[in-house]
Amino acid sequence: MINLDYYCMEHGQKLADICDEIDLRKSLGILKEDGVYAMFLWLEYTSGDDVCMNCFLNFLNEDSIKPLFLNDDKYFRKPFDQFCKDLRDVAKDIDKVFLMKRLLERTLTYALYHRKIASKDGVS
Repeated sequence: MINLDYYCMEHGQKLADICDEIDLRKSLGILKEDGVYAMFLWLEYTSGDDVCMNCFLNFLNEDSIKPLFLNDDKYFRKPFDQFCKDLRDVAKDIDKVFLMKRLLERTLTYALYHRKIASKDGVS
């Protein structure tokens, strides 16, 4: 059995280290209110260096995560227009979209908690 929460924790910690807290909060808000696609559109629009977006791509392309959304021979790709095509493939199955949303919400939530703890300890 795959522990999906482990991957959410791992990538949440990475996001906390590389992304601004405001961007994490906005991403989570957009994800909850408007969905997966809207969140990635916002990230693409606002991110200058693609650091956060790359972290999400790494998360979605994890060997244990990717098969939940795409066929074995496919990966979530860059540039952004290719990534949008990959998201459209996922969106054909509403259960996959809900699972992706849930995993991304958990990852962002962990990132925010991790960031909060780091700032309390004076690390971040």
